[in-house]
Amino acid sequence: MPQRKEIEVNKTDLLPGKTAQNIKQMIIVQKMKPGDRLPSEPELMEMFGVSRSTLREAMKYLRAENVIVIKRGNGTFVSDETGVGEDPLGLNFTNQHRLVKNLLEARLLFEPQIAELAVQRATEENIRYLGEIIHKMKETKVNDDLAAELDVQFHTAIAECTQNDVLIRIVPIINESIRVGHNETACVIGSYERAKECHIGIYEAIIRKNYMEAKYFAERHVWETLKDIKEMGKNDEKKDNGITNGSSHANQFDSLLHWGFEDK
Repeated sequence: MPQRKEIEVNKTDLLPGKTAQNIKQMIIVQKMKPGDRLPSEPELMEMFGVSRSTLREAMKYLRAENVIVIKRGNGTFVSDETGVGEDPLGLNFTNQHRLVKNLLEARLLFEPQIAELAVQRATEENIRYLGEIIHKMKETKVNDDLAAELDVQFHTAIAECTQNDVLIRIVPIINESIRVGHNETACVIGSYERAKECHIGIYEAIIRKNYMEAKYFAERHVWETLKDIKEMGKNDEKKDNGITNGSSHANQFDSLLHWGFEDK
């Protein structure tokens, strides 16, 4: 039996990864916030005892993870989206219609529970910020460029109410379905007004500390989005006399709608 050959590991190859971990630890220990500036390159080299090439490789890792942002001529800063890559789940390589369905499924599982936690943990500052978003929503029409962005801001703000760092980082990934869903349903009459009604319902439930009501409106919001997307698929099918894939676009949401929530 042939002897297994040992794999030789050059320890210098591991230095960039270790240095990246050390920089992360420094950010945590020093309680650095998004937008805070990191020490200069020479200072970091001295702090961690590494060469310029090792440090720059480490910085590439940290940039890929969105831990840092490098601004030429200004320095290196802690990212506003610390630790969240541009596409951490590889969703850019998923069929878009399937992706919307999967993201809505995930929202259906997450959002009612997130709403319940938001009721329990929201601070006065959280509630004030939610109120500002709701005020802007009330003045926004479905075809306004700001509409989809306000929708995303609202759901992100609800996650922030939970005071749970994991949820705060997961929700922006799921929120991609909000942007896509808004584009898909913009032509469905009343869809945006129904969404606003649910947002207001969640907001008022948080103010009243009514977690059951918050969960109800969170769940209802997702189901109505699903039905609106299905309706949009039916409209596309009618326009194309059933020749294109409009019907498959609509039918792929049937399995969700057949869970017994058609009348929600």
